[in-house]
Amino acid sequence: MKLKPIKDKKKIEKIFNEGEFVKGNSISAKWYNFEDDDFGFGISVPKRLIPSAVRRNKIKRRIKSVLIKSGLVRNVRMGVCIFLLYESSKELSFSEIQLKVVELLKKLTKSFD
Repeated sequence: MKLKPIKDKKKIEKIFNEGEFVKGNSISAKWYNFEDDDFGFGISVPKRLIPSAVRRNKIKRRIKSVLIKSGLVRNVRMGVCIFLLYESSKELSFSEIQLKVVELLKKLTKSFD
């Protein structure tokens, strides 16, 4: 399954207004089941936590890489759109991000049932 970004503003609003929240350690997620054939991911690294755009983009690339390499994305049901929220004020290493994202995705797949 290819990692597809969420670009529809209405979907993003619905995820944040009506979606369910899963708290993780440094990375959390909001998700919503649209019950269609679409599937998407969004990644947010707040400017107030990481002021440097270069560092924010680096963190986003690391998270995206973990999502692709972990294989856990295949466990996500079609119709579910997930928005990952980075909540740490320091830049985590790739291995730290990997541990936290895999842990979060396991929690998420349990909450889909």
